[in-house]
Amino acid sequence: MYQRETSKTYLRKVCEREIPRLYGETSEELQKRLDYELDVIGTMGFEDYFLIVCGTMYAYAREHDILVGPGRGSAAGSVVAYLLGITGLDPLKYDLLFERFLNPERVSMPDIDIDFCYEKRGQAIEYVTRKYGQERVSPDYYVRYRGSACRYPRRRSRAGLATSGSKPHCEDDSQ
Repeated sequence: MYQRETSKTYLRKVCEREIPRLYGETSEELQKRLDYELDVIGTMGFEDYFLIVCGTMYAYAREHDILVGPGRGSAAGSVVAYLLGITGLDPLKYDLLFERFLNPERVSMPDIDIDFCYEKRGQAIEYVTRKYGQERVSPDYYVRYRGSACRYPRRRSRAGLATSGSKPHCEDDSQ
């Protein structure tokens, strides 16, 4: 009988698959940090959030030659975000704190800023709208997931995906 893989096991598998490419081999420090982060992400119920950001939005952008920034803000403190390609900075090398991004003591939505090239950002937004439905995409480009959006702080949101209004460098950038 076929058993469907859970988001939890799939997220771990994707992270572990990227370790050789980004770190060479798994050190004790890396394994402890990865286990800790995955535990916090799982306890807070954000596995799907990370898989959607990586598996859907970033994959679509890469497949359609939409330039995406290297990630910024507190998400840069996450080994999981680094392994998934959401950020381009090794948090272990620069001793960045995961707890600034996600903290089990402070239940809040993970804030991952995704900077799409302004020339093709609309294409990425259209894709997300088609995939998840208009009712989950608000006019300011936040993707709603499980009924709420991360821009509403009084409601507990499970996974909101946001595109930043900032303008990353584009190869075709004429401005």
